[in-house]
Amino acid sequence: MKKFVFIVNAIEVINIIKTGKKLQAVISYDPQTRMIVIKPNNPPKTKVSRTELLGHTDFGRVTRNSKFVNIIQHLPIMMGAKRMIKAIDRETIDVKDIIETNEIIERV
Repeated sequence: MKKFVFIVNAIEVINIIKTGKKLQAVISYDPQTRMIVIKPNNPPKTKVSRTELLGHTDFGRVTRNSKFVNIIQHLPIMMGAKRMIKAIDRETIDVKDIIETNEIIERV
């Protein structure tokens, strides 16, 4: 049994393959024409967000990208619950200071 393959935008697909680039495609079966259809799907490349390091704290760091300020904390489990809560409170105060300092630096 032979199956025919129909390539949508065949010239574009062949040119991409000839240049040695990777081709993302959607392969489907069309029951009306009884053919396999290949549609090229080249999504636009996503932009890599650049993060800027604002500062370090005792147990983490503070970074910023175009949309968010990220606070990353790594607390050891061996500290216990009370010490962790106190450390989180201290870290929060440090993070506030770091953000305020960078805001002042940017405005000057």
